[in-house]
Amino acid sequence: MDKTQMDLTATEIGYLWNTYQAQCMNYCFLKYFDSIVEDDEIKQINSQNLEKCKKYLTELRGIFEKDAIPIPIGFSESDLNETNERLYTDPFILYYQWFIAKGNINFGSIAINTIAREDVFTFLNQLISDSLTILNDARKLLLNKGLWIRAPYIPTPNAVEFVQKESFLNGWFGDTRPLLGVEIAGAFYNQMTNSLGISIINSFIQVTKTNDIKDYFVKGKEIAAKHIDVFTDMLKKEELAIPSTWNSGITTSTEAPFSEKVMLNFIVLLNAQGISNYGIATSMSARRDIGMTFTKLAAEVVKYSDEGAQLLIEKGWMEAPPHAPKR
Repeated sequence: MDKTQMDLTATEIGYLWNTYQAQCMNYCFLKYFDSIVEDDEIKQINSQNLEKCKKYLTELRGIFEKDAIPIPIGFSESDLNETNERLYTDPFILYYQWFIAKGNINFGSIAINTIAREDVFTFLNQLISDSLTILNDARKLLLNKGLWIRAPYIPTPNAVEFVQKESFLNGWFGDTRPLLGVEIAGAFYNQMTNSLGISIINSFIQVTKTNDIKDYFVKGKEIAAKHIDVFTDMLKKEELAIPSTWNSGITTSTEAPFSEKVMLNFIVLLNAQGISNYGIATSMSARRDIGMTFTKLAAEVVKYSDEGAQLLIEKGWMEAPPHAPKR
């Protein structure tokens, strides 16, 4: 039996469709970056990422056509505006390579677990592999250029210990233990991604002309800033070094390189990633107060994401994903 001729399952169609939408948006960013980046090493990573993105879109269209699935509209060259102005600096473009690569790895790792068909599995496997390479290249270059922000340090354990008291789980009252390494990681990682998100949303605020969309972006910036303060306070209470944030790299340009449709959809996509990040951090937190903090923050992002979806619908910019039939 030809395993590529099996009908696509609901999960396979859903993940392929979402991947297509995300890669269309990614193409718009990478294409613009390619026209403005000056540093040769950063340009090389961006060019490699752009070529991979083009390949993914071609392969996805091929799967859709083979299975007689309408090719999503997504985003295209028409969503790129002609401009010679630089909205982003080279360091930001490098941060973006790391940011998108880790997003592809997270998404692909979840998606591939439900895939049966050979061609879909092969596609997602390659996406994860390519993204890991780009993540590693970006990490090395960020380190070489002195741009990588390190997580806080804790003492190296000198003996194996076992938990003796239920107070290990406490957070609000009584005997409260210090944060675990993975709990510190959750605070640090989400502080880092929120700060990069602020850079992105700041750039969108700067170039957006439509008032309701700009207001939505401003609200998102305020939420992200508040969440960063929560993580900073979490680390301060443990007397840990507070890492620098990555919210930099935006010029003073007011010319939009992307359509407002791309920008609004991109923020909604980041919201989904943020909710996923908080869910992972919650699952890794043994202290009750830390887990509850991440849960509350996730709920706030869910509400904000819902407002973004409503705005997309009002503008006629939300393409309906594949769905089950109405019985």
